Amino acid sequence: MKRRVINAAHTSIRNGAGLLSWLLPLEVRQALVVRVGRRKFRWGADFAMGVLADVRRQDPEGLHRFLWSHHLAYAASYEVEQKFEPGNLNPTREILFRQILDYYRSRALDPQEHVRSVFEVGCSLGYLLRHLEAHIFPSAAMLHGLDIDRHAVQAGMAYLQSVNSKVKLFEADVTRAGEVMGDELYDLVICCGVLMYLNEANARTALQAMFAHSRRLVGLICLAHASAMRASAASAEVRESDGGYVHDMHRMIVEAGGTVISSTWVGTATSGSSPSHVILAEPPAAAGRWNAVQ
Repeated sequence: MKRRVINAAHTSIRNGAGLLSWLLPLEVRQALVVRVGRRKFRWGADFAMGVLADVRRQDPEGLHRFLWSHHLAYAASYEVEQKFEPGNLNPTREILFRQILDYYRSRALDPQEHVRSVFEVGCSLGYLLRHLEAHIFPSAAMLHGLDIDRHAVQAGMAYLQSVNSKVKLFEADVTRAGEVMGDELYDLVICCGVLMYLNEANARTALQAMFAHSRRLVGLICLAHASAMRASAASAEVRESDGGYVHDMHRMIVEAGGTVISSTWVGTATSGSSPSHVILAEPPAAAGRWNAVQ
């Protein structure tokens, strides 16, 4: 009963806010979303999705970029107090990290010794990089990440510096990942729950950068269909509720030059949020890149 009442409240707020999309110009509605977001309104995400419903349908990526860059709606839940405790990791991240460790061990490599550099595409506060630094890859001397959310990057860096972390974060759009990585090759590149906010062209650009700058392994968590048996479409599908993109990740990885090593479908019962694919993939000539630095 309680769940039905909450769902009804979500729907009512979205529908009510949606009426404003017919009455006010986009610039005014965006300013209104920013104001509501700054007040930490409990239903702020529903208000944003309703008042910007036309943008969600016509330009989903534009909506996501606006919300993330202003630390609004779903982005507002990413705060230091909630994210830097190990027990708060989403289960899909735990699955990814466990599979990464299994990958190295299956190849007779000690991940605690051999993973010396990590890059995260779409890092938010940098809490996953900090987790890797503190609990999984103690030998990593270089842990870098980028995110479009200025608030998250600044708040994350302030916290990381306070605990003498080596993690460094950069404010940049995901499509600039290759530029931010520069000439570096990272032992591990990860991207968790980010490509769902990019259209296929920009998601492909990000993937190409990840494989071009990965020495050994790329770990991805991506939005999946609700059914594990449902195959991805030939092009990205857009989820109606929030404009999230469900990509054909296997095809896109191959097109970006990668090789899929494993792919695990994780349902909502485990993830606690959206159904996801947890994917490990190798860049071209991974063994040669790795051996060159041993």
